[in-house]
Amino acid sequence: MPASARVAHHVPGRMRVHVHGGKRNHHLLEHIKRSISSTEGVYDVEVHPATGSLVVHYRGKSAKDFAIQLAEMGRAKDAFDLTPPEIGEAAQAWAAIEREADFLAAHSQVARTLVHETKHLDMAVKRATNNTVDLRVLVPLGLAVASFMYLGTDVATPLWISLGVFSFNSFVSLHPPLPYPKTRDEIVRGDEY
Repeated sequence: MPASARVAHHVPGRMRVHVHGGKRNHHLLEHIKRSISSTEGVYDVEVHPATGSLVVHYRGKSAKDFAIQLAEMGRAKDAFDLTPPEIGEAAQAWAAIEREADFLAAHSQVARTLVHETKHLDMAVKRATNNTVDLRVLVPLGLAVASFMYLGTDVATPLWISLGVFSFNSFVSLHPPLPYPKTRDEIVRGDEY
């Protein structure tokens, strides 16, 4: 059975693939590296056993198209099963922000310095958390916490939270826990529930 994998990070020309069960499994990662190396457009594959991931350097395709090609190749060679990269609105918004930041950095020294320092901070956060958390997680979370702290408890609870709590309480009250079945000793002794 092939190992499951997911695209952990991607930019055109470079893709980090995290392999489930690949942490400290050098044999598995080398097997996948050999499979990936023969893919059209791939010119380098780095193995990182400490994180259970591979960094694939490629040419000539968008990250999405390359991920699709890589997923098909992994299934065809029965080497790994790659989950496609995130394609939702949040990923598209983040990509637009990165493109805009790169454009500004090309035209302004202040923007260039800000983008450069932000990328260094993002890399430091990734290293500190073993590539579990990055600024894509921390910034929205920080904004949410700051908004909550600023607004305080003066704001009414959103309707969807109230309905969710009501639904959960109704479900629990309508589905009481079942009594445990009697053990063999209880049956012999004739114990009641």
